[in-house]
Amino acid sequence: MTLKDKQTFRDALSAFPSGVTIVSTTDEKGRHWGFTASSFSSVSMDPPLVLVCIANTADSHPAFLSARRYSINILAQEQKDIAMHFARKGVDKFGPHEFRYGTGDDPLPPMLPGSRASLVCIARDVYEAGDHTVLIGEIEAVELSESAPLVYFNRGFRSLELETADSLS
Repeated sequence: MTLKDKQTFRDALSAFPSGVTIVSTTDEKGRHWGFTASSFSSVSMDPPLVLVCIANTADSHPAFLSARRYSINILAQEQKDIAMHFARKGVDKFGPHEFRYGTGDDPLPPMLPGSRASLVCIARDVYEAGDHTVLIGEIEAVELSESAPLVYFNRGFRSLELETADSLS
């Protein structure tokens, strides 16, 4: 079997459900940068490493190449509008949303309250991979909530129906 065209490849990838994240950082001039990503995965438990991919054409690409730290906010079901907003180019991404920002004494990257989880990463490695760049981050801190996750599948946002082991019997 061979790849017929790019659309066939996109169709195959859309068959894989994934979580949705907002990745955010603050540059050395104090400007905030961010993008929506579903290309996110764990890499290692020891040390704790994750990866996220950013398009080389993203407005925030240069900021993430030089970032020392960034946060990966795993979105909750009710944060679909934020995911869509951060996927657009040329808009004020942070103004309409309530992020928590670091201070001089506590220089955390922007974190999104209400997320399913927020991971603070120390930038570790960067790899060019076709039309994207792979960012590898070492986890420095984690915040968790009990909210339901936002899922992207077949080119749309979906809800998970959670079942407990007891309900399956």
